[in-house]
Amino acid sequence: MSDIIEHNSDGNVEKILSVGGEGGVVSFKLYQDIYHQITGKTEQINQKFSKNLLVEFSDVEQLHLKIMQVREVLTVLACNETITIFHDNERKESFTSFERFRQYNSSSTSPTTSLALQYNFSILPGGLTQAREYTIKIRLVSRVALAAQMESDVPPFMRGRILNFVSDNTAEITIDYSDYVVARGFLEAFGEWIKGCNSTHKPKFISVLQSRSHLLHTSIPIVLMIMLSYFALSSVSEFFGDGADPMKYARFMIVYGSSTYFAIVLGSMFGKFMERAIDSYPVLSYLKLNKGDEKLITKFNGGFGLVVFKCVLGAVLTVILGVISCKLDRLI
Repeated sequence: MSDIIEHNSDGNVEKILSVGGEGGVVSFKLYQDIYHQITGKTEQINQKFSKNLLVEFSDVEQLHLKIMQVREVLTVLACNETITIFHDNERKESFTSFERFRQYNSSSTSPTTSLALQYNFSILPGGLTQAREYTIKIRLVSRVALAAQMESDVPPFMRGRILNFVSDNTAEITIDYSDYVVARGFLEAFGEWIKGCNSTHKPKFISVLQSRSHLLHTSIPIVLMIMLSYFALSSVSEFFGDGADPMKYARFMIVYGSSTYFAIVLGSMFGKFMERAIDSYPVLSYLKLNKGDEKLITKFNGGFGLVVFKCVLGAVLTVILGVISCKLDRLI
């Protein structure tokens, strides 16, 4: 960019700047005004949603349509949009318009982890002569894809609770604005779209179990210890009466002593097994934009039966251990 100095007739010096590829010229003051107007400070509003959304390509089209409907009632001087799809293995695809996004290769086998939409508007508010800049950023997250990615990166003992925490928010909108009334229109349009999306709900009893699942690996050994103590005390009169056999005394100590150790170890192990199963209860929430997403969703749906099986298995093993505890007197 080159500078051109012009001398006016009144002796003042005005700096003229050449801008753009065609070398157009503007005054230095006009350039400053434009720069400050575009890059000036704006307010920001942000809203997050944790609803378990089931989003398909048609839903994304409806979201874009709602944003465009809000735009139509405003005086928009200029606008542009960017749609970015994030896949697993840190791969992404960007589109400079929604029309280009409609040509997205839906036969891709790489699952979609998140989708980001950004709209930039230069809006002329009613009754004003200066345009205001607005930026709308929308992010949608696939819990299914995120959980699958975390399973390959996180050690098994850290799964469950961490997966639920990391993928807590499934949708988020951030608006940089100058006029709150205009920003509110876009925010309400997005909230209306969220309400219209298909979704799944986690059963209340699962939420209750998950909030207390961390107690299982300590409560089960305690319950087994109480049972062992009760049956041991009930057997004292039988094995330690008058003329008690020292051999029976020794067997009593060995059987109940070793049983106590195994009750603590196995009870804790069964408790942790059930805790992981409960915490890893799969809640369906996805972005279905390609073949890879469809395969991952099918695989994810198969995990419901496995979780139920693990919970039932842990409960059955605990009951068996309890039954064995009450029959120890037969080993003496």
